[in-house]
Amino acid sequence: MRKLLKEISVIPGVAGSCIFDKKEGPLCKELHPKLSEDLLQTIGIHFLRLIQMGSMADLDIQSSHFRFDKYTVIGIPVESNAVLLTICESQANCSLVATTAAMLVADMREELDRGVTAVAEPEKQSAAEKQPEVDTEGEDEEMLALYQEIETALAGAIGPVAGVVMQDYLEKWKNDGPVIQFRLTELTGMLEKEIGDSELVKDFSKKIQAIL
Repeated sequence: MRKLLKEISVIPGVAGSCIFDKKEGPLCKELHPKLSEDLLQTIGIHFLRLIQMGSMADLDIQSSHFRFDKYTVIGIPVESNAVLLTICESQANCSLVATTAAMLVADMREELDRGVTAVAEPEKQSAAEKQPEVDTEGEDEEMLALYQEIETALAGAIGPVAGVVMQDYLEKWKNDGPVIQFRLTELTGMLEKEIGDSELVKDFSKKIQAIL
């Protein structure tokens, strides 16, 4: 896998390339030192949400390009929960980068099919092994109704992506402790940080107070 990523990262203007997995984060990467893990984490999560939104509308995203002030980010789905991310500097030939990445995706899928452990770094692998499975069954109707109301309030702040965001944070929340109504303020606190905008957070908080 690293050999395949290296073929992308050696293209002039490419700052880094990695396979990003929804649960395990960057599985394998070829990065310049100036690119941080936090940047990869943030970009990877948002690209996966974009793919999920497309699938909800029966649209299969083949690739996406986002041009920012410093970088251009190219994302190509590898699996349903994994994406090939390539971060390019402003002067890079993004068409060449995208074409090269697209040609290598099939080989990357084959390597992933042989097992994530073949590409995961040791520390990431051990963290994944410790992560408990989320139990989504057996919850009472009252809790399920509260989840739906919270998601509706979230949609008022961030729009149609709320369903995907809610599922991500609900999974984290369940992993952190017992699934009880008393802890729902922890979940809504996570969502407030995701919203970010102070006015939208204020409106969201008012709706949550009425719910809880």
